[in-house]
Formats: sequence, structure tokens, C-alpha cells
Amino acid sequence: MMKNERRGIMQTVREWILDRMKYKRKYGLDRMRVLMSLLGNPQDEYPIIHVTGTNGKGSTIAMLSSLFVHHGKKVGAFVSPHLIDYTDRFLMNGEAMSEEDFEMVGNLVRQAEAKLIDEYEPLSFFEIMTAMALVYFSRKKVEVALLEVGIGGLLDTTNIVHSTISVITSIGMDHEEMLGNTIEEIAIQKTGIFKQNQAVILGNLPTEALKVAEIVGEAYNCDLHTFEREFRIKPLEDGLFFTNADTQIHIPYLNLKGKYQLENAAVALECFLRFEKKFQLPVRESTIQESFQTVTWPGRMEVVQQSPKVILDGAHNVHALKRFVETVKQYGEDGSQQTILFSALKRKHYKEMVDNLRKELPEARLVVTTFDYVGAIEKTDYPSNKVEFVEDAQQFIEEYLTQVSGKDTLWITGSLYFISFMRKFFVK
Repeated sequence: MMKNERRGIMQTVREWILDRMKYKRKYGLDRMRVLMSLLGNPQDEYPIIHVTGTNGKGSTIAMLSSLFVHHGKKVGAFVSPHLIDYTDRFLMNGEAMSEEDFEMVGNLVRQAEAKLIDEYEPLSFFEIMTAMALVYFSRKKVEVALLEVGIGGLLDTTNIVHSTISVITSIGMDHEEMLGNTIEEIAIQKTGIFKQNQAVILGNLPTEALKVAEIVGEAYNCDLHTFEREFRIKPLEDGLFFTNADTQIHIPYLNLKGKYQLENAAVALECFLRFEKKFQLPVRESTIQESFQTVTWPGRMEVVQQSPKVILDGAHNVHALKRFVETVKQYGEDGSQQTILFSALKRKHYKEMVDNLRKELPEARLVVTTFDYVGAIEKTDYPSNKVEFVEDAQQFIEEYLTQVSGKDTLWITGSLYFISFMRKFFVK
């Protein structure tokens, strides 16, 4: 046995994955298809709901998962990025994968990689994560899997699956270097997950994106269900009212905060109802109500402390930040002091995001910071005479909590990687 082979066997799964961080996806989806074939194509063993979108993917999946779990279904979900640990990406009925399952499934993927490594080179990080999810769901015998696209759709690693339903939550400008510089170009990438003759659920899309979705949907003979056309949700005094062509459902309370979550809730419920109708499964209004009243999603409008209130929200691009601003404005109506702690990655439109916060929330105290991550913004990346900047976010939070009124609110927002770092401070 060669020295390198012995070292590979001695590596833990986590060490192996860390080593693969330096490799990029190559060969389009060919390498991924070969890998899954070596693993027995587990993705063909269960129905899949494939979810893409600029924002709202995670929240929509969280609500879908809650709906299935409360109806007694075994549901797997693959999401990204993780907030605390790799295992957070693989959810079974809302619970993170165990360390034992992580090692077992990781080793299966590593063994398959060894059979293709000479021809195709080592796998990329996201290829490993996707393969582990698809194998994990098979071994756990899920009744439905919820699969979140990494970036885009058409060329995304997850797009090797033949999904039952495709979902686009929203479309805005993000990852332009990979997806294109116009809404139409980005929409082409997102609609790349559509499959022949399937149901497609569309959120509140810009007109240009909707036109692309309609053209692609017609080409694939898809059954399109569009927000505000085939289904809608309205806030009323006693809660929310969802309607589509087949049903009317009253939802007394949605546990996820933010006005934009109403749209995600409508998309999730329409998707759930289409899935249940296809498989002729029973649906109960009281169970749907309970699903929405108890759903949680870490790092998205997540209240991690009361008095003073601290809320984490991963608004990691301009599109998401505008929705974040809407929610902060609602909170500030009672005259309490709003403080915003923001950080982002340099590859994002962080200057536009900071400018937007300054313009739209002039009464709020805006504090920009950095964090220990490659490519995070630093003090020199934004004019110091325009914003307050702190080097140590944790120290700032500690001091803030001892100095302010219990009625005040601290919003921690920006990059999801930043949210991950800050969440560890509050959630032990």
C-alpha cells in the first residue's frame, strides 16, 4: 500500500472534507452523475422537491418540512450554508444529522470518490455535501426530500435529480459573476431545474423572470402555479388567509417574522398541497395551522434574546436587505432604539447594502464590523467617516447588552457566515 493511500484511510471524514475545500467543481455535472451511479443512484428512490431562488429557499424549506412532519411524514432536507456544523446541512424531520451517520455516509462517498479520482480528480466540497445528503435520505428511507440549490440551478450540483416538484422562491441580483448580469439571465439559470411534465411553484417574481419561467415551463410542459395568480395569501385581523383554486385555509399565526415570510409561507403551502394531491394523501387544516405556528428557522429573523431584544437575520444580498429594512421599520414604529450590526463578504454588493441601510433607516444606529472569514469586509473597505466601525463584534455586543434599555432592539445582519459566527455567542 502506498504512503498516500495509508494517509487517506487514516483521515477522518471531516479531515477529508476539509482537504477537498481547495477543489472546484469541474466537468459540469458529469462527475456528479458518475459518483451517484457508483453509489447506486439513491436519489431515484424517493420523491424530491427541488427549491431554488435568490432568497427565501431556507425559510420555504423549513415551512415545508414542518408541514410534512406535522402530517406524519418522514422528511429529509438538504440546506446550506451550515450555521454551526456540517451536520446542520442534513436534516431529518428538522433535526441535524448525528455524528455517527455523518461518519458512515461520508465514508461511503469517500469510497466512491476513490473509484473515479484518477479520471475525474477529487470531488469539490459541495459535490461531497450533495452526495452525502442523497445517500443519507436513501438510508433513512424518507418519504420526501427537500433539496436546496447551492447557486443558480441549471449547472448546480443538485441538478442531477429528477424532482417531483420544482420551486422558485424569488429572483433578484446575486452571484452575477456566475449567473449573469440581468434578471433574465439569472432566471434562465434558476429555471434550469425544471423537469418534463412536473408541477412548478413560482413565488413573487419580477415580470422579466416570470416571462422566462413561462417560456421554459411551456417547453417542458410544466404545470405552473404562480403567486398572486393561482394562489395568494392575505393578512387579516385574525391571521392569514390562503386561497387557491381548490381550497381556502385560515392560518391564525406564522411563527417566522417578517412580512416577506408571508410570500414564502404561501409558496410552501401551495407546494405542499400540490404534492399531497399528486400522491392522494390526506390534508388537515388544523395540522397546517399548527405547522405554521411552530415552525422555526435558525438565523432568519431569529430572536435569540429578549430585553433587550436581539434578532439574527441573514440578509446576505441587496434583495434580502430590502426586505430586512421593511421589518426593521415595523419594529421601530413604537419609538424604541434600533441598532444594526452589519458585516458581509467583499464579493457581495456590501457598499450598496450599507448605503441602503443608512438611507432607509436614518434613525437607527448602524455599526459595521468584520469577522474571521476569508473575504470578509474590513475597516478600509468602507469610508470610516460615513459609518461607525468596530473591529470586535463580540465585544461590541457584550458592551451593548449592559448599556441599553430593555425596550431596545439589536439587529445582527448581513452574511450568513457572519450570522453563523454571531449565533454561537447566543446559542450554546
